[in-house]
Amino acid sequence: MKQVKMAMAAGAVMLMLSSCGQADSLGEAQTGVESGTADIGGSAGGSQQEQDNDIGSSADKDLAESTKEELEKLTGEYTYVSGDGTGRLIIEKTSHGYDISDYESESSYRFLADSSNIEAIESNRIYLKYPEQVLSDGEAAFGYYILEYGTDGIDVYYGKSTFEEVDFLYHSARKTEAGSDAYGYEGSRITSDVPNMYDESVDSDRTADELLDLFINGSISAVDPTDQTSAFYITDLKMGTEEWDSYSIGEKVDLDNDGENELIICGPYGGIYLDARDGMVYEFAVAEGTALTLSYVYYNGAVWIMYSSRSSAGFEFYHMEKYEGADHLVAEINFGEELVDPDHEEPELKYTWNGTEISHEEYTELCSKILATEVYTNS
Repeated sequence: MKQVKMAMAAGAVMLMLSSCGQADSLGEAQTGVESGTADIGGSAGGSQQEQDNDIGSSADKDLAESTKEELEKLTGEYTYVSGDGTGRLIIEKTSHGYDISDYESESSYRFLADSSNIEAIESNRIYLKYPEQVLSDGEAAFGYYILEYGTDGIDVYYGKSTFEEVDFLYHSARKTEAGSDAYGYEGSRITSDVPNMYDESVDSDRTADELLDLFINGSISAVDPTDQTSAFYITDLKMGTEEWDSYSIGEKVDLDNDGENELIICGPYGGIYLDARDGMVYEFAVAEGTALTLSYVYYNGAVWIMYSSRSSAGFEFYHMEKYEGADHLVAEINFGEELVDPDHEEPELKYTWNGTEISHEEYTELCSKILATEVYTNS
């Protein structure tokens, strides 16, 4: 891979990578790592054999050995949310060492690096100095990446000048060998079977908006309050594609009438609604196919969650739930229309409201009042 990269650089005046988004600063975490630290084994333009020959000191040999040990443990594929959908961070062993690659999409990347770009590894952090611009005279402008790894994935930080001035870029979730997901599909949504669903370093006093933002940037997971082993990160969802079953970030709306916003993840059949409380993010409502399409409405001065089933077979049914806090259901409404006898030559419809039969006129009036306020949350 290294020879291919250098051939590409020689054939162009400048190699420019995609711009990198920035968020929260890593702060003091990079203390003691200098931006001018020598590359492992020499310049970015040398061959692997030349780099190996340049490792002369015991300190360099120790670094090379520790690099090999850490990358061996981290080998695999990691996924994250990018502007183009699902990004991939890949660490793989090759004939000349290890390659570390970050693909924002199938057609663009942040870096295609190898062991020679690593400046240091310490405290579960890989310090990567990567030539983002290579000029025709051989001069290079570098980007500075820190890959902070843990049991559930890798957090990536980026800066343009030194390791001490980097910002959070994204959280990537690990996948198993052979490219198969470490998550089990439930329809188009992926859920983790990893029981560790909450980062204990997250301050329990954070506001609901702050917690939801942490979920959006991939720092913390969300769980089903009825199944504490169901943790999933935003990277576990198919984000930002043009396919029907992809998800996207929607609005923050007070869906449970408690004065704090919930987060809408727009998606197939209405997506997922998330609530944040007590230092964690929870599933609040989830679409479950055509029989339980998710949306919300405004009715009698409050927001109601709605599940609907609209069939071409001659019936429709609606179930509404009103909450005062996402864990406190206070009212439910059921209404719909159905065929009395589907086999009759002149089919007759029956209309109900909370189990009581009502007239067509009453049903039409109720539907016009409720459904006029319905907000759809499909992708």
